Amino acid sequence: MLRVLDRHAVGHILRTKEVDAWGVAANRPQLPLAPSLPTAISLLMRLDPLVVRGIGDGPTPAYLEEYLRLNAALDDATTTLVEVLRAQGHAAERVPATAPTNGGKPFPHKTAATSAGLGWIGKTALFVSPLFGPAVRLATVFTDLDLEPGEPVVESGCGACHACVDACPAGCGRDVHWQPGMARDLLFDATACRRHMERSTTVGAAICGICIAACPFSRRH
Repeated sequence: MLRVLDRHAVGHILRTKEVDAWGVAANRPQLPLAPSLPTAISLLMRLDPLVVRGIGDGPTPAYLEEYLRLNAALDDATTTLVEVLRAQGHAAERVPATAPTNGGKPFPHKTAATSAGLGWIGKTALFVSPLFGPAVRLATVFTDLDLEPGEPVVESGCGACHACVDACPAGCGRDVHWQPGMARDLLFDATACRRHMERSTTVGAAICGICIAACPFSRRH
């Protein structure tokens, strides 16, 4: 049993669960739709690069399988972390990789991730990791464990690149640089994206992945 639950111990737990990157954000002021616990732990797992490379002009069965695999792996990692935190006397609550809340609105994991310093929001409103691009899945654990927060990312790292905007068959991206607190509609046409996924899916799920595969940060890795 752990004697001290600190940043090192949390990192060890997450490494055993094959989490590729993680960070800490202060939940003050409270993040949108977040529980009222002071610390947010943002977890990131990368998509298999070979699966991302195969997306091409649309989602594939392999991409759907990988998407679901990572969701399950993140659920397992967050469940384990919450169990350890609670066993050590801390309050803890997890938000799964894909989970509607508060009338169907999803918790914005990417806001926790940018606040934790793990990356920024790209030109099609996806979270972009400098290590893995948008080819990642995210989940979040909230707790009262006192952990030093990371330095929030407050500007886009996309520069002049607009590969995701050009690749999008629905024309969803607006080629605008993200800033914290910016309304999503200024970056991205979510309605057009949703309609495209509903009309064009060939894998039985409303996912796409084209802009993920187009990003140079995804292709680099």
